[in-house]
Amino acid sequence: MSFKATVEPPLWILLNPLAWVLWALDFLLCVLITGPTQYLLRSRTKVYSVQVPGAPKGVRRHPDFVEGLMTTAFPGCNTGLALLQRSYETFAKRPALGTRKYLGDYKPEGAKFPLKKFGETEWLSYDDCGKIAFQFGSGLRTLGMQPLPQGVDFEKYCGPSTLLIFEDTCAQWTLAAHGAFSQSIVVATSYSTLGLDSVACAVHETSAPVVLCNYKNVEKVAALANQCPKLTTIVYTDFHVEPGHPLIRLDSRLKILSFDEVVALGTANSCTVVTPSPDCMALLMYTSGSTGKPKGVMIKHSSLVAAVGSVYHHVKDHIVEGQECYFGYLPAAHIMEFTGQLCFFSFGASIGYSDPRTISSKGAVRVRPDGTIHDQPGYPYPPGGIQEFRPSTMMAVPKIWDILKKGVEDGVDAGGPVKRFLFQVAFSGRAKALAAGRDSPLFKALVFGKLKAMMGGRMRITLSGGGAISSEVQTFIRTAFCMPLIQGYGLTETNSAGTAQDIFDVRDGNTGHPVPATELRLAPCWEVLDKEQKPYLPEDTAHYKVPCAGRGEVCIRGAPLAAGYYKQPDKTAEAWDGDGWFHTGDIGVWNPDGTLSLVDRLKNLVKLKGGEYIALEAMEREYSNSEYVNGVNGGLMVHGTSEMDRPGALVQVNMSKLKMWGNKAGYRFRTDEELCGSEYAVKEVMRTMNECHKNGSLGGNEKLASVVLISGNGSPEHLTHISPWGPGTGLTASNKLDRKFITAALPDEIALLEKAGAR
Repeated sequence: MSFKATVEPPLWILLNPLAWVLWALDFLLCVLITGPTQYLLRSRTKVYSVQVPGAPKGVRRHPDFVEGLMTTAFPGCNTGLALLQRSYETFAKRPALGTRKYLGDYKPEGAKFPLKKFGETEWLSYDDCGKIAFQFGSGLRTLGMQPLPQGVDFEKYCGPSTLLIFEDTCAQWTLAAHGAFSQSIVVATSYSTLGLDSVACAVHETSAPVVLCNYKNVEKVAALANQCPKLTTIVYTDFHVEPGHPLIRLDSRLKILSFDEVVALGTANSCTVVTPSPDCMALLMYTSGSTGKPKGVMIKHSSLVAAVGSVYHHVKDHIVEGQECYFGYLPAAHIMEFTGQLCFFSFGASIGYSDPRTISSKGAVRVRPDGTIHDQPGYPYPPGGIQEFRPSTMMAVPKIWDILKKGVEDGVDAGGPVKRFLFQVAFSGRAKALAAGRDSPLFKALVFGKLKAMMGGRMRITLSGGGAISSEVQTFIRTAFCMPLIQGYGLTETNSAGTAQDIFDVRDGNTGHPVPATELRLAPCWEVLDKEQKPYLPEDTAHYKVPCAGRGEVCIRGAPLAAGYYKQPDKTAEAWDGDGWFHTGDIGVWNPDGTLSLVDRLKNLVKLKGGEYIALEAMEREYSNSEYVNGVNGGLMVHGTSEMDRPGALVQVNMSKLKMWGNKAGYRFRTDEELCGSEYAVKEVMRTMNECHKNGSLGGNEKLASVVLISGNGSPEHLTHISPWGPGTGLTASNKLDRKFITAALPDEIALLEKAGAR
């Protein structure tokens, strides 16, 4: 059995006197260093949100904003452009945007895939950013784009006032958006991992005359010219493009210009800044499309400012303006990353850009000044982006935290019995210490120091968003990496603003309290029942015998909210009610202290044959803790229908672990697929699934009846029964499961689960 760290020490640890000696030393050292003050401060009972006086039961706000919700945290700043201009001036000489110089691919001898090769980081100051953004905005005007007219109905307007960005997260993405804001031009976003059909749809729908994309995608976008008659110009970036790339000259009616050429146009033809109004549309963010055609979410400048203000209020006591470093690598076309970057740019932070594949040395190498290659993690000249930028803040989706956890546990497992003993003693000791409100200086220094250094060594605030994170994973990251990991909750439609966990809150399973710009209420859910066959109601005082202050569908209202779905009035009317509440589709529970816990999504509560509901996402969080689940390849998908007595799951398998187990057990198999299809491998994976069920907060009807194992050896380009899942082939662009796509693409595997679950 592979090593897995646990909060409760196993018996073989409890029986070892050395473990007790180490725990005692850690406690005494903590008392000597900090005294009782820290413990007393953090052990105080705190109320995180309060009922709004005179409002219906269940409407809650941040305690500091009961009388009125926040609209901005910075006096005089009521638009996204005003926030940017404040930073350009206040932090003029401060490094703003950092990009590692890309030097091409490097393929080590015997390697299956090439790594990316980097040189020194090149930084732009805040003053540089202000000038380049203004020049780029002027360049867009020179290309024929126009400011969005004041007071115009954006959904009915067809003028050349929307820039579509179809690119990975990079400095030029950010500068292009800033430049558009300087001319009251709307920024529309499309995930770089989505197909060209989505780009064509967005260009056609918005009448966008200009598309910003990567150099590598110019020809693909140019092929859309016939479908998009109003498209006139493609502007390309050079993010992760080899130096010395040839100029692009296509036989097309379109203008093809580099980012720098547009800046040069703007320099030669300077335009006056066109200041947007707070009600001016700033952002049209297309969702990743897990429920069909992507919806364009309309976000005004006032909404951006309110969301930024909420984040500032939440972290202001834990950051120093002008001194932080934010790690930018998630898709900027995702609202969480877009808002995160805008927030920390507003705080004067440095933003270091990477991509998910080159965060660590597993996907990158560094060229030293003498020309030699450095391919190992560590200093000087670290290959990975996170060690290069040494950020103080970063955000990630649950999948990334899960991959980090399993990677560490695999390393500990391979280190031998002594390393396993020390890590488990330290993990149990530190987890218990954090839960009690104190630190663990001994274990932090001797055992977890290398893990902290692996994240750059300066991390002080980390956020998990984009979905609920497993309690086991959140505890592990917070404990082993020596950094707070808090949950946040928000949607594209709420501009990522909803709730946020307190920095010092070390509990798992809650998403925190309402941020200052939003108020939340729980609407009754009569149409679905919980495991006890009861509806979710705001008057409820218990959730499965645990005290609570109400249950129901989470509804959010406040300045950060979007103005609706672009040119989809029916869908807007479905999601926003007449009082301005956005109905999220998430089922939540108010905890007694005013924090919110999410149970699941309404659409993912499935009724089984016996009439009982199961929560698919909650199940997937727990079952993903199995050592055999490969999060890199997409994890697992739980499947259930009204014709099944019990659910089943498709599992992307960690083949190295499964083969190691098979060889050790003496089983013979010729291929990975033969092993995955064998009865004994299925039985072994089911054993770990049953352990996850036992350890998780799952009901009896949420115990899996069967699993189908997927090797992940197939092509990632086209989904087959042996392919990994990725954006566009089983996952949305924001790395959420695309259930409809997977179910339609794997009918035979789904049929096996349904047959086993109907017994």
